[in-house]
Amino acid sequence: MFGKYYRQIDTKNRIVIPSKLFKELGDTFYITLGFDKSLVLRAKEEFENLKFRLEENNGLNKDFRDLSRYIFGNTEEVQPDKLGRITLPKHFIDKIAITKEVVFIGVGNTCELFAKEVYEQKENFYENEENIEMLTKKLFEQGVKL
Repeated sequence: MFGKYYRQIDTKNRIVIPSKLFKELGDTFYITLGFDKSLVLRAKEEFENLKFRLEENNGLNKDFRDLSRYIFGNTEEVQPDKLGRITLPKHFIDKIAITKEVVFIGVGNTCELFAKEVYEQKENFYENEENIEMLTKKLFEQGVKL
């Protein structure tokens, strides 16, 4: 998935999934409370892959158990209506600070959803060339390759 799409949430906490993303997510998909004040949308197959990877880990590790609880406890299965809308649970809206407008960002196998104001702060930071240079240098030093 890729691209950036702006939408508005209605008074019933419904939001229209952008058609390009909807095609990739399918008729049933999963929304998880993500990191950085975001929601992560995953197609059923991608969620099953995540579930499998998490279940491969050692349940004796407390940090792993905490992360698994966070992910699975904050995941909802959704099915868009005939108009391509889903209803966002109130606790998700509160956690990521949605007021009215949201931004969908395609990020490969998943899609992230941010409150517009939150995403614009992140985007403004990286529009500064010095900040993006620091990020690329840091990732290069960590051995990340594109």
